[in-house]
Amino acid sequence: MSVRRASRSRSAVFAPLGDVGRAVRVEQRLADAIRVGLLADGERLPSEQELATMLGVATVTAREALQALREKGLVTTVRGRGGGSFVHRPHKMDEQALSHRLAGMSRVELRDRGTLYRVILAGCAELAAEYADEQDVEELRSLITPDASGHQGVEFTLAVAALTQSARMTREMIRQEADFGVLLRFGAQTYQEALVDAIAKHDGDTARRTVQAHVDGALAGLAELHRAVR
Repeated sequence: MSVRRASRSRSAVFAPLGDVGRAVRVEQRLADAIRVGLLADGERLPSEQELATMLGVATVTAREALQALREKGLVTTVRGRGGGSFVHRPHKMDEQALSHRLAGMSRVELRDRGTLYRVILAGCAELAAEYADEQDVEELRSLITPDASGHQGVEFTLAVAALTQSARMTREMIRQEADFGVLLRFGAQTYQEALVDAIAKHDGDTARRTVQAHVDGALAGLAELHRAVR
């Protein structure tokens, strides 16, 4: 991930929080970033004091959040010189784990989550077409991959979200990827190419419709799999 692209997505992760449920929100924000790979496995996190300053919370709040992440196995802490808190990213879900997670959803929940994912990503694509410059477009092209179901596919999606220039929107897309995106089968290189072409032309309408059509196809396949595993 380039410095420019990474700074946009990561700045959303470490932006100040509001006043409600801060420890839980710090935990959730970092957990989502870890699960989608925005924070890399083995990466050293800021210290409790640094994290508290970046997020605009008390040091004790950052400490509680890191403790909760440790309990979930998403962070490990090494004491002493050279120590600190380090990201422990779970391995990519295998097919059996994905099927088990999908089977635990009702048809209504699946449709509801899919609708939210579709609306948010389509909105991000439309705004990306409005704001992207030539360098942004080239960075998006560098992320196009035949197998968009892996980490690079997630990077592509988050890079599109970051182009909205909205930290809140980027964080929401990170949350959606962590919560639901892993279940979708994004394997269409032609989709990514078409989306980047629309963004390069500053054609927000085409960008939005390109995302909608692709997500609709992915959700249709997911619905079939859902019927099979239930």
